[in-house]
Amino acid sequence: MRQLHPEPAGDTLLEARNLSFSYSRPVVQEFSLGLPPGKVTGLIGPNGSGKTTVLRLLDGILRPTGGDVLLHGSVPLARLSRKEIARRIAMVPQNGGSYYYQSVFEFTMQGRSPHLSLLGFESERDIDIVRDTLEMTCLSALSHARVSEISGGERQRLLLARALAQQAEILLLDELTANLDINYQVELMRLVRRITRERKLASLVVSHEINLLASFCDWIVLMAEGKIFRQGPVAEAVTEESLRGIFGLDFFVRRSATGPLEILPVLEP
Repeated sequence: MRQLHPEPAGDTLLEARNLSFSYSRPVVQEFSLGLPPGKVTGLIGPNGSGKTTVLRLLDGILRPTGGDVLLHGSVPLARLSRKEIARRIAMVPQNGGSYYYQSVFEFTMQGRSPHLSLLGFESERDIDIVRDTLEMTCLSALSHARVSEISGGERQRLLLARALAQQAEILLLDELTANLDINYQVELMRLVRRITRERKLASLVVSHEINLLASFCDWIVLMAEGKIFRQGPVAEAVTEESLRGIFGLDFFVRRSATGPLEILPVLEP
């Protein structure tokens, strides 16, 4: 296993240094990655390769058995409270949960929880932030609708809206586009990339949709058996050799006429 580069060039908002984590066996080993502002990083690998565990380590939900997670290259995540972490890192987990009795507005307001007072009352500023977030995610017209009344694609946008309402500088997304039609997948990834650029966020997207990641990410990490197999700019890291190395299948990789890579599995034996 080898890496093209240890991390993207430039300052990092969140950095993993030689992370390891074990349950009854090693799940993540020697994982190092830097997430710079204004860039979208993709993480891909087979089921069971440790991708979701990496996100939980980066969000401070799990404590590494080795290595460190650092904010701005110097502040250990382990020293911060959950509320302090939530002000800096927003995560959209798989099956992020939808409270069907709530309205779209109320659900999005959950993202303001790290910023609310001890009494938990939202201010006019909190309300304005939620309104702006719903407009940004094209959900304003559904503000008063119940979560149970909206479509699957709209619900995924709602999970993103709740995360954006945190106004964190780091965005971690676990299978945000799973089980969605291609139009919703592209719409969500366009939105993530645009917001990442505009707000100078550091965004990490875990997905099985390799063509989607190759089209929208600035940097990509290929992971297998708990380790980074390769990482780098998309055109350098995503090759027929590297895909065969993590998936055990032959792939055909070419650059399309419009620029992004096209990646197809080779079906012949």
